[in-house]
Amino acid sequence: MPQDPAEPASLRSRVLLALKPEASTPRHSEGDLLRLNDGSLLLIWTRFTAGRGGDHDPADLVASVSADGGAHWSSPRVVVASEGGMNVMSVTLRRLADGRIALFHLIKTSLVNCRPVVRFSSDEGLSWSTPTEIVPPEDIGYDVLNNDRVLIDASGRMLLPIARHAGAGMSPQFSPAGRLRCHHSVDHGATWHAGAWVPEVSGVVLQEPGVFEAGDGSLRMHARTDDGRQYLSTSDDGGLTFSRPVAWTLRSPLSPATIERLENGDLLAVWNEPAEEVDAANAPRTPLVAARSSDDGANWGPRTTIFDHPDGWYCYVAHLPSESGMYLVTCAGDRSTGNGLETTVVLETPLPPAHLPEERSR
Repeated sequence: MPQDPAEPASLRSRVLLALKPEASTPRHSEGDLLRLNDGSLLLIWTRFTAGRGGDHDPADLVASVSADGGAHWSSPRVVVASEGGMNVMSVTLRRLADGRIALFHLIKTSLVNCRPVVRFSSDEGLSWSTPTEIVPPEDIGYDVLNNDRVLIDASGRMLLPIARHAGAGMSPQFSPAGRLRCHHSVDHGATWHAGAWVPEVSGVVLQEPGVFEAGDGSLRMHARTDDGRQYLSTSDDGGLTFSRPVAWTLRSPLSPATIERLENGDLLAVWNEPAEEVDAANAPRTPLVAARSSDDGANWGPRTTIFDHPDGWYCYVAHLPSESGMYLVTCAGDRSTGNGLETTVVLETPLPPAHLPEERSR
């Protein structure tokens, strides 16, 4: 077993960058990775600058670039300074059809006011526009958008899944159970419109949703829960409305999964899957595994274990295809000495084995 939780489980995985806490930067987390036009890798992540690295401590968004596939990285530079009263955090990077880069993130003001925004860069991330609000200014709530979560569909429409934990449409006080919905834009992020709330599930906490396109053109929304499984909901109208979420095929603790479509059409899932004999609902966020599905997640192929340390805390995973497999950006902290979110690593690792039709999820 690796001695350091930030060390991968397999020698086939190669750590390219390990961002570990220091006195002045107690946490590095919730970043995303994008390939620039010259082939370089742009990494932007949340760097906490005070306190113990709690979710509401001060934090900036900082950027680093690698021109050699991750072997070397530029010195971090602040691209969005802390604002709003608490911090800025949770990065999604997307390349737009017009060539610009979109940077999505949260601005957190209070436990009842957390807002997703988007900024744009026309110079490959050297400078960024002022933020565009995604939720109307009068619609105040605590809206969570995870890192690496925005979907741009085949038509170029942008879909942004959020979980609201306080504000209009629910309790004025912060609630662990979120209400889910999608915001969408058809004009490259200039204006945004909200879909309907996803039906709630009695007795189940839903949080941190993501979306992907199914093979039949419908949209699927997945969310972490306290029920020992990821839950899944379907939209047949482009994300305006969704069905009531139901338990899905991924056993999981209360931890987010990253689900993205690969170039060959398979779904890729990266998530925490406990051993069969472990109660998934109460399991820690270890190990971190990856698998592929050729049938939209009804079944999954063999699991590849990426990290497996009993004190590790593996979550908030961003994915980017690489020439030899995939790049992942993930928290990989040590729960025996910190909150588990204090360390982020960038690694390159092979894709998990293909899912054959006769295979069944375990």
